[in-house]
Amino acid sequence: MHSKPNITVLCSLYHCETFLSSFLEALMAIEGKETIEVLLLHNAPSEKELDILQPFLLKADFVKHIIIPERESLYRTWNRGIQISKGEYITVWNVDDVRFPDSIIRQAEALDNNPSAAVAYGDIWVSKKYGDKGKFCTHSPQYSDCPKAFLQSYFISCFQMWRKSIHSEIGYYDEQFRCAADFDFQIRAALHFQFVKTSEPLGIYLEDQPHKLSANGLQQLENNIIYLRYGAFHKINLFTLKTSKRQYRKEQILQFGEYRPLNESVHKNAFQTKCEWILCFATSIYKQFKYEYVKPFIRRL
Repeated sequence: MHSKPNITVLCSLYHCETFLSSFLEALMAIEGKETIEVLLLHNAPSEKELDILQPFLLKADFVKHIIIPERESLYRTWNRGIQISKGEYITVWNVDDVRFPDSIIRQAEALDNNPSAAVAYGDIWVSKKYGDKGKFCTHSPQYSDCPKAFLQSYFISCFQMWRKSIHSEIGYYDEQFRCAADFDFQIRAALHFQFVKTSEPLGIYLEDQPHKLSANGLQQLENNIIYLRYGAFHKINLFTLKTSKRQYRKEQILQFGEYRPLNESVHKNAFQTKCEWILCFATSIYKQFKYEYVKPFIRRL
């Protein structure tokens, strides 16, 4: 492995025995290993996980295994990895998702070819069975066509890649959040930098699984704070907003265990703000009605 790799891949591991062997096989199949360092950031490893890893680590000199004795949040682990990373570009790979072998190199090439872009993203296949391509592929917009959309909706997927240098401008992931800090990070990056989309899908995302962070019921609460931070008022759920504000700090970001002021914001005039809050009210009523009455009625049928 090169002493100064161009790309760092962050892989947070926790309670991952089910997927670990297949993940390691996929890791060995990636292209461009001579320019890549992989940081396996292993939270509270089990003996079985260590037994699976030991023979792999002996033959994978581009992989560094870092043991974190006790479990911590995903975004705290990513921040830890960012701090020790050596690559000019950083990307992520969750153990239960599947990257296509050339996806990492294609993202790096997209950034190489677009010096003004700080984040490279792409479409993904969405599946309910690990390793199965599934039938649905996302169609994220081209950043150049609608940059303002990246301030309101999440598009960079589970395989985002970014320039490490942007952290000096926008900080790190907000460790308050358990499942939506990458959405918050996307918005802060989009307020300062341009993005670039790869031409082909990057891999397969495993959805609707009980172990997924998005299954813990917090996503809506966290998204409320993100919408409130950056002025996407029409997307807030008023019925859960009070709980969101009680659990999270809107004007501060938690990084490495310390809160710092949020420096980014989106300016809107008074008329825009009023219209969006009216829409927010109407949408919240509709969603609550659908959740309490329509869905139970359909289930009974």
